[in-house]
Parts: sequence; C-alpha cells; structure tokens
Amino acid sequence: MSVVGGTSQRILGTKKTMRFLSCYASKWPRFMRTSEVWVSPGWIHLHFHLRVLSAGKKHLPGKHTYWPNNGLRPARVSGKLASLNGIDDIGVFEERFSVAVVSSYTTDMPSYTIFYISDSEYRRIFLESDRPLDMPGQGRFTGVAVYLKVLLSIIPIWMRNWVEALNEIDNLVGVKIDDLFDPKRDGTTMMFDSTFERSQLYFTVLQTLRIISEWVHESGRELHQLKRDFYASVQSGPARRGSISSKKSDAPPNTLIDEIDKAWEELIALHNSSSESLLNRIEKKEEDIKSFRDGLFSATSVREASRATAMNQYILVFTFVTIFYLPLSYASSLFSMDLFTYDSTESNRSSFFISTVTIALVTWAVAAVVLWLVHDDRRLLILKSWLLNSKSKATHPQQQNEFREPTFDIFQGV
Repeated sequence: MSVVGGTSQRILGTKKTMRFLSCYASKWPRFMRTSEVWVSPGWIHLHFHLRVLSAGKKHLPGKHTYWPNNGLRPARVSGKLASLNGIDDIGVFEERFSVAVVSSYTTDMPSYTIFYISDSEYRRIFLESDRPLDMPGQGRFTGVAVYLKVLLSIIPIWMRNWVEALNEIDNLVGVKIDDLFDPKRDGTTMMFDSTFERSQLYFTVLQTLRIISEWVHESGRELHQLKRDFYASVQSGPARRGSISSKKSDAPPNTLIDEIDKAWEELIALHNSSSESLLNRIEKKEEDIKSFRDGLFSATSVREASRATAMNQYILVFTFVTIFYLPLSYASSLFSMDLFTYDSTESNRSSFFISTVTIALVTWAVAAVVLWLVHDDRRLLILKSWLLNSKSKATHPQQQNEFREPTFDIFQGV
C-alpha cells in the first residue's frame, strides 16, 4: 500500500500501513478501536477490521498449522470445546477480515489502492460472495466508493463464517433423535450429571456465545464509527461534500456523494440485518442451553434427594442393630468392673441375666416411644406443648386469690 507523493506523504503512508498491519496481527483487548479514517492534503486512508470465531474439527489444536515458520504470525484466540464422548470435539479459532484503502481525491480520476488481508479460506471475495462488485461512477472519491463495495462483498462471507460456527456449536450441545430412541443408550446420562461434565460443557458454550455476541456488536459499533469519522473528516477537511464530484461530468455536483451515501446505507443495512439474525439465533440458543442446564440441575437434585432418603434408611437399619446389641454390651461392661461381689457363679449369672433383660427392655421401650413420637409431627407438637405447659405450671404456680365482696359502710356512724 504505497503512496505516491513527496517524502512526507510516503512516511505517513508507511506509518498508516504499519498501523493497519499491526491492528490485523496484534491481539485485540476489549473495546479496541478497529476502524480509522485519516485525511491528509491530497490523500485519504480508511481502515476497517472484522473478526469471527470459526469452529470445527479442522481447527482442533495440533491438527492444522495456520502460519508458516517464517513471515507474519498474527496473535489469534484459539482453543477446544470438548464433547461429552471425547470424539466430537471441535476447535475454535479467531479469523479476521481486514480491508484498507488509500486514495487521492484531487483529480476526477483518482489513484487508489485497496488492501485486503484475511485468515479465512474465503479469499476470493468476489467469487465467494453473492454480491457482485458494481464499479461506481467517476469522481474524486471513486476509491472510497469502491472500498465500500468491497466491504459490502465481505459482509456475506463474514456472516457465513458465523453461521458455520453456530452450526458446529448446535451439533455439540444439541440432542440427537438417535440418543432419545436408541434402546442401547442409557437415557440417564442426559438426565443426570454426577461428574458435572455436562454442566461444564453448558457453561463453556454459554460463555462462548456471550463472546460471539460481543464480537457481533463490536463490528456494528466500529462500522458506524467509521462512517461518522469519514463524514466528519470530509466535511472538515480540504475535500468538502460540495466539491468531490467530477468537474467534467454533466451530472449534478453531488451525484457521487449521493452514491457514497447510498453505499454507506446499503452497507450498514446489510450488516444490521446480518447482525440481527445472528443475535436472535444466539439469544435463542442461550435460552435453550439455560433450559437444558436448569432441567439438568433439577433432575440431579431429585436424584441426590432420593439417594439421601435411601441413605437415611440404611442409617435407620444400622441404628436398629445397634440398639439391639447395646444393652448386652452395656451389661457386660458393667459386670466386668469390680463393683459387685457374689457368693457363687450361679447368683452372678442370674444377676447378669436379669440386669441384661431389664436394661434391654427399658432401652427398647424408650426407643419405641421416641420413634412413635418422631414418626408423626402432630404427636411431637403435642408432646412439646405438654412439656411447655408443665414447665410453666412448675415455674409459676397458680395463686388462689380469695374474692371478698367489698363492703361500703356508708351508714357508719348514723
């Protein structure tokens, strides 16, 4: 992207070229400006960048080499979305579309150069795109008009890449009909998530969709900013709106600027419609995944509750066994101490037997009463209210107040 002119113009053109390449190759932070308009005496530069998150098996790490060993090695976001079966994994990779133009505007037949760089396999934009390149009319901003036509041809390719990525994500998290009606498959794997693998997949996909939505909004924001900067530069710069059409043409003076206005409107309308379609699909997919996740959490909670109930039953059986053997263990420990003295073995044996039976019957009776009370909440409430009343009566006994009828000695002393 060379600039014809003096030394200062060549230096500025080189700086703008390096800035364009740096924006294409570097890593983008959030809310980074990816569009630029710069007008100098005799020349105008426009830079615009789009990015898309492509997905598919061909993008899995280690299966494809994106960059040669030598040359420009752009910084790109890449990773892997792991499937539940470990077979249908897909890779994700950031791809960009970068277009720049440098054009003169001092003559009716300006010289201009359009520079297009892309990571995508769709490099023949006029063959891959469904929009032909219609050359605009003659005028000082012919290069800008052609540039807008090129952007208009790139938007369908950008849209196609997003659709392909969303299709891959649908295949990753979607439920196939074979999984539902195949008798060899266990349906519990879709209902329950004991290892949290499915929950992790849903979380990762939701965050990926959120990033995709941000990137789509980012492209629209930068495109509108490019238009505002262009008109601000044209209106305030040496090339004003009333003097950019061809002087030799018989057309009205604002014919070409009207054509540029129309190109801007068509470009933004196409991008808005494409973005709206993508965002609607992303929003619907997010709602579907959230409903899957909520249903998964609910089914897992019910399963854990049933397991807890079964565990309580096991504990109850263990408690019964413990209560059955506890009196014998207690009596054995009691009689093994040197606290009692017996004249003979027979008396010792009979005392042990009587004590063991008595302790066992008392323990089992107390356990049965407690179990009978706990089994019914109403019985337990009645017991609690009775205990509270008994405690209240013991703490504040009723005082018998003698009632005496008052006498009024009104006739006293009469």
